[in-house]
Amino acid sequence: MMQLKHLQVQDFRNYPQKQWNFTANQIVFCGPNGQGKTNVLEAISLLSVGKSWREQTASDLIYEQAPTDSFSAHIKGKTDAKTWLEIFVEPRKRQFIKNEKPTTRTRFFGQLPTLLFCPEFIYLFSGPKANRTQFFDRFLIQVSPSYRENLLKATKAHKHKTRILRQSELFESQTTDQLRPWNEILCQTMPALQTEKLKLIESLKESLQQELNEISQKKDAVALDIKKAVNVEYTYENLKNWLEQNQMREIAAQKNFIAPGRDDWTFSLRDRPLNATASRGEERSVLLALLAAQKKLLSEITHTSPILLLDDVFSELDDTRQRHLEHLCAGSQVFFSTTHKEHFNGFSGEIQVFEL
Repeated sequence: MMQLKHLQVQDFRNYPQKQWNFTANQIVFCGPNGQGKTNVLEAISLLSVGKSWREQTASDLIYEQAPTDSFSAHIKGKTDAKTWLEIFVEPRKRQFIKNEKPTTRTRFFGQLPTLLFCPEFIYLFSGPKANRTQFFDRFLIQVSPSYRENLLKATKAHKHKTRILRQSELFESQTTDQLRPWNEILCQTMPALQTEKLKLIESLKESLQQELNEISQKKDAVALDIKKAVNVEYTYENLKNWLEQNQMREIAAQKNFIAPGRDDWTFSLRDRPLNATASRGEERSVLLALLAAQKKLLSEITHTSPILLLDDVFSELDDTRQRHLEHLCAGSQVFFSTTHKEHFNGFSGEIQVFEL
């Protein structure tokens, strides 16, 4: 079981400086809204995957009154294996450090496996596509070094290509020349990303169904799939041909049609689209089943039970699903944030509470 023993932050969100020592497997941050409970979970997420699920820009993470000569946030944590992990967040870059030695983003990821459950994910199935993309990307970059490398390359290519497409004053020939290298990267990386996504779907398939059966006490068929942005098989040649044939469409629309965030994850329940057939409670059951299936797979790959980050989820779950949430937490170190003490009164085992 992976454990975080110590966490300290400096100039991060609402904390000019703060540190915590963790001595239990169940850690609760309790207090009114706006006191920084979620910020602590966010700091742990940064140590895990290099970014937060809430940030829009890096500047969001930096304490407003941080000294201008050192405009950065610093997060440092120590695991039970006595590994020190650090990240410096600056407006335009991030520095990753392991045991006081600079390291690459690639080598940094995967040192602190985590699973996240936050209020935004309650609307995973019916909300914006970006939420689903972020949810699965967060998982995949922890289990597949090749996925995170290809995702970085493809995302960079998408940003540069979009910038060029929005420069509508450029001549067509000039635009074509500028787009070519970014299209080449997309043709190379998108098939690899698609392969990893399909592999994940196959790996989760059996566990997802089993977990949902256990939670719902029924046998409603559930399925996960990918809806591609364009209707072609994702191979290098197919994507290259498609981009060449549709270049004028992209220029006219000032939009890149093939990118990591263009594809969507789809769910079905009882052989129908989940958001068209499922009740609010059924959606929450599928989400819990999905998290349980992810935990099982992540544990198998990393050979350790991941840390769970549960941000203010009690108010979104009824008593039955809260019991299944407790089952999900078994065997893991868990960080909770909540506004009410009664939410954890029924917990078994030692609980470490920080009131904010």
